[in-house]
Amino acid sequence: MLSVWSYIAEQFTGMDFWDTIQTIGLILSFIYLWLEFHQKPLMWIISAMCSMIYASVYFHSKIYADMGFSCFNICMCVYGFIKWLHSDRKRASHGTEGKGGIIYRHFRAGEFMAVLGVAALIWTAIFCILRFLTDSPVPALDALTTMLNIVGTWVLAQKIIEVWGIWFLVNAISIYIYCRRGLHLTTILLYGFYLCASVYGYFKWRLKGTLQ
Repeated sequence: MLSVWSYIAEQFTGMDFWDTIQTIGLILSFIYLWLEFHQKPLMWIISAMCSMIYASVYFHSKIYADMGFSCFNICMCVYGFIKWLHSDRKRASHGTEGKGGIIYRHFRAGEFMAVLGVAALIWTAIFCILRFLTDSPVPALDALTTMLNIVGTWVLAQKIIEVWGIWFLVNAISIYIYCRRGLHLTTILLYGFYLCASVYGYFKWRLKGTLQ
């Protein structure tokens, strides 16, 4: 037990530059989660800020695919912010706001299979890049989490409730990768919190939202 507490104490004493920015990312991520639970468009701006922070962290830790996704996500945040803002204004003008402002839908017929097909292609492309062009120590898993993040970001922009299942998988795999790569405890704890939050988010939307 003493060794566990000693490890935790070491993580928060003598923090270097990378430890400090991961802690800042942790704080911003909590804000992001609250906004995502309540479907606030501001979520996309906070998400872009988090991506800027973690892109540098992933590059430093040689988790290249996640770094690439963080850069990609900054662009997707612009798309998501505009889409959510437009859809919220449209629903408000038609008086079709959901309970608590939350609107969600399920995958449409054929949509899920199309997403699976695209996901397989994305994973294959990322894996090949990591395997043959970088020194990534975990190319298959790094490619998997990046593919799930890319697909999940698009699914989130459509307000499809199954996005929370995608986030659950991403967070579980990410915890394993980050433990192997020795990232700071704050980042590992953050993804542990994300794992629980993905379950909460699903039931939050399901119970408090309105199905389209």
